[in-house]
Amino acid sequence: MSDEPSLEPIRAFVEPLLAEHQMELVELTCRFHGGQRLIRLLVDCVGGVTLHQCARVNQRISQQLEAANLIEGSYTVEVSSPGLDRPLVSRRDFERAIGEDLRVEAEREPGRITEVMGMLLAVQPEAVVLKTSSGNVTIPLAQLRAGKKRLRW
Repeated sequence: MSDEPSLEPIRAFVEPLLAEHQMELVELTCRFHGGQRLIRLLVDCVGGVTLHQCARVNQRISQQLEAANLIEGSYTVEVSSPGLDRPLVSRRDFERAIGEDLRVEAEREPGRITEVMGMLLAVQPEAVVLKTSSGNVTIPLAQLRAGKKRLRW
């Protein structure tokens, strides 16, 4: 039997707390680090997450987990952003990126990957719409192979 706590009760506990801050849980992990458990939450929201927001949510979640006595033993909570260069993989990732400049790879023809760069205008039920320099481009979700936010300098 594992000493690791089940992640589902932790997930169910923290998701409403994150929702209060208009944040979503992207990833939840638990592992041993330095003799204690490390509960790591990657969070995101529309427009991205700041360091200040992560610190504030980290403190709130830590206090609430302690009060609920949900996890036995010693543990540390770490809340952070997935990072700017994290690939967009799920429909929800793309929804959070509306209004952002993206670089996406799509397989428009079998075996042929094309790159499209532009601002994400919309995520439709079966496609994404990018505003490019040559006009709007609609790419079916089934053709998307990779997507990343483009950094503006």
